[in-house]
Amino acid sequence: MDKLRSKPMSSEVSITDDIDATLMFREVQQFRQPWIWVVLSCSSLAALYVAAIPFVLDSNSEDTLVVHIILILFGIIFGVIFPILFYTTKLITEIRSDGLYLSFYPLLFSRIKIPFENIVKAEVKTYHPLREYGGWGIRHSPTGKAYNVSGNRGVQLELANGERILIGSHSPEQLARAIAFSRGR
Repeated sequence: MDKLRSKPMSSEVSITDDIDATLMFREVQQFRQPWIWVVLSCSSLAALYVAAIPFVLDSNSEDTLVVHIILILFGIIFGVIFPILFYTTKLITEIRSDGLYLSFYPLLFSRIKIPFENIVKAEVKTYHPLREYGGWGIRHSPTGKAYNVSGNRGVQLELANGERILIGSHSPEQLARAIAFSRGR
């Protein structure tokens, strides 16, 4: 049993590598919940307001120059870069003839590949993202890992080493069927 636990159940595949395996299922999810964008817009506007302060205040001392640079950087990072990162983030779930692939672009720089022989069970699950995993995104909790973007439904995988991975999905029944079909071949 220890040998089974030490064997990796998933591997990383470069984003730039072409995958020759046949695509059977693909789902792309993004953060598009209105409440997220209201919070993000308010915080972005506040950060941009803070970044504008150095242009309104007139001071020539070196101490305030450093503070002004910090405020401008804060505004650029939280007012521009962070919203763009949120907007471009995608959870891509693919079932191919050789395994299940997960990509959380641009947060993960490689795809995660889980071969079908490592999947013991895959079942549709309704879950509580905040209570069970602490929210959305790439989450680690005592109940396992979760890759989710929105909603409260997904497919719970149990791997041969006992690891549990939840994959959030807007079509969990289709995803579970694609996994079951591919595992049965």
